[in-house]
Amino acid sequence: MSPLLDAHSYALGLVGLPFLIAASTLAAVLLYALVMRGSSHLRLPMIVFTGGLLPFVASFGLAVAAPDDAAAHAFFRFGTAFVPLGATGAMVFELALAGRLRAYRVPVGFAGVVAVGFLGLGLTTNLAVDHVLITPSGLRFFAAGPLVPPASITITAVSVAAFVEAFRAARRATSASRRRQLWGGLVALAVSFFAMTDVLLAYGVGYAPMSWLFVTIGSLLALRSIFQDDLLRAQSLDSRAPVTFLALSLAGAAAWVLAVYVVQPWPAWIVGLTLLIGALGARLTVALVARIWAVRTPGEGPLDRLLRQYGARVRQLTRADEVAALTTEVCQIALGDDVQMITPARDDWSWRNADGTPIDGDRVPDPLVGPWLAEQRRPVFARDIESAEVGDLRPSIERLMIAHAAIALVPLTAKDELVGLLIVRQRGRRTGRRPAELRFLAAVADRAGAALDYVHIAEEAAARADLVRDVELAAAVQAGFVPGTEPSHHHGVTVVGSWQPASECGGDWWSRYALPGGRTLVVIGDVTGSGVAAAMVTAAARGACDAAVAARPDTLDVLTLLHQLDHAVRQVGAGRFHLTCFAAVIDPDRGEIHFANAGHVAPYVCRARAAPTPAGDTVELSALVARGNPLGAGAATVAKAATRPIGPGDLLIWYTDGLIECHGADGKQFGDRRLQRVLKRLAGDELDPVAVQQRLGAELAAHLGGLPIDDDMTLVVARLDRHIGGTAEREARP
Repeated sequence: MSPLLDAHSYALGLVGLPFLIAASTLAAVLLYALVMRGSSHLRLPMIVFTGGLLPFVASFGLAVAAPDDAAAHAFFRFGTAFVPLGATGAMVFELALAGRLRAYRVPVGFAGVVAVGFLGLGLTTNLAVDHVLITPSGLRFFAAGPLVPPASITITAVSVAAFVEAFRAARRATSASRRRQLWGGLVALAVSFFAMTDVLLAYGVGYAPMSWLFVTIGSLLALRSIFQDDLLRAQSLDSRAPVTFLALSLAGAAAWVLAVYVVQPWPAWIVGLTLLIGALGARLTVALVARIWAVRTPGEGPLDRLLRQYGARVRQLTRADEVAALTTEVCQIALGDDVQMITPARDDWSWRNADGTPIDGDRVPDPLVGPWLAEQRRPVFARDIESAEVGDLRPSIERLMIAHAAIALVPLTAKDELVGLLIVRQRGRRTGRRPAELRFLAAVADRAGAALDYVHIAEEAAARADLVRDVELAAAVQAGFVPGTEPSHHHGVTVVGSWQPASECGGDWWSRYALPGGRTLVVIGDVTGSGVAAAMVTAAARGACDAAVAARPDTLDVLTLLHQLDHAVRQVGAGRFHLTCFAAVIDPDRGEIHFANAGHVAPYVCRARAAPTPAGDTVELSALVARGNPLGAGAATVAKAATRPIGPGDLLIWYTDGLIECHGADGKQFGDRRLQRVLKRLAGDELDPVAVQQRLGAELAAHLGGLPIDDDMTLVVARLDRHIGGTAEREARP
């Protein structure tokens, strides 16, 4: 008979007690990993790690106290065979905790093959444990076989690689909880790894085996990290683990007492039946105590603690994706199922995943299903659809559940409005749900719905605040560089202008400058678009214009000015914004105007006629025409500039396209022809800049009929009040 099957081989003594203590602490970690609802990609390698080390320490505890060398050899061979498997589990756990498991798929696969091969050879041959030797302390230990060196090198290599990755992840971690998890797992498994030093005893180096000490300390550190650092990402400890551990301990103790003091002389079948009854009695006793304890302390179960933690955390979140991530994580931990959150768009019938990606096909809830789900206010399970009173909605609900492979839909509501939906997918074979789990799911849905509603309110408030700040800033900037409506006078030239943005800030601007020699510069421009961005481009153009005038007022010409404005618009607008602009210098002493156009509408010159025409025109109207492209477009800005004579009493009319393109109550534009007709029929007392502003303002008000304007409108009127000379109209090329 094999010594492992011989009852006389299991002799307990004080020399093996340290290993059995280490086995007990390791068993506690294994039980928690088996029973508690944690992250599966962390639980499984932890189970492999502890499940591999447990035979090692338990067998070594029995081996050092075995009655003969044959039994010790069997125990050593059995325990040593599982060591590479436990080391592989530790490696996978560290890599999964660090988020680097995918990058180490090949080394993990190699380590797994080595562990399985070592397990088979170690259990069936003496290639791992050659024979039993006596250490200097007088204890039995094993002599290493030929498989031990390559296995030890492999274990060390993979373990060091995993520890390095975990160390790097712990150094880079920004979250305090994440950092504690990484350091807790790293320290616990690193201490357990030092149990490998007992391999030296297999070669006669050392005094006594110390692996039990490192395993005990490592297991205690792992338990502490499970309790305090959420090492397995379960958020809340499951009460079944300590209850199961206590039940097994009492069952083992009861079986040992019965075997030693009661049933030794009895027949084998009576002994087995008595031991079974003793174990069941211990288990029932523990279950009864646990039930009484649960009745004495209601509301203190793991789900309640998890719900309390969730409620405290979800109230601090300000983004929908954060709410979705926390909610799905908590539900997966509590229920053991896959959970996904989807949310409806605010402006249409579309739905989105937690990361914002749109959902399409049958995975989108029917518009009629949403209100029905909002009315339910409870989880809707697939098994209840047949008996539920859903009418014509049943096919839509069934398609939705099939498309998501869902067993339940949990509506998230706020103020009778559906703000989200939890999709529950079954994991494993369990189909039923405990009442406590259903209450937990409903409570999470209430808190998640309120959190999403708060997120929507906060986002809308922040968007409105940002918009108000942007508009106020742009309006303040623009109001600062647009002249007022009061007339200005300089060396016989009167200029007056008006500016009316379509919104609080716009893209129109104009300005006038008094130049040396009695000259007056008038610049008007229109940036494509409106709002904050257009206002910023306008500000840059106005600043460039100010700088050009200040740099050389005596020699400033309109072409140079437009080139500098073009450079400023291209720098600020980055090719996305264009500026139409018209620049003119009025020279009363010479009786002429120098001008250049960059894609702007042509201004008009108004001169009173000696006598009205048969059509009733009292004013002779002509345009200031010059070629040029808009500024900031990247092409040549101006083809040529022009000079034209003007006389005393002549009116100059500049405007932007918003004036002639505004739509009235009849749906028609004001139009250039209507503007010309009004200017041609100005009365004698209206040939004044202020009077022209008032007349055109009245015409525009009548046309609009109280409607808001479509685009910014700017109107500038200038008059030459005195005449000192004149020149023939001529053109000058740049």
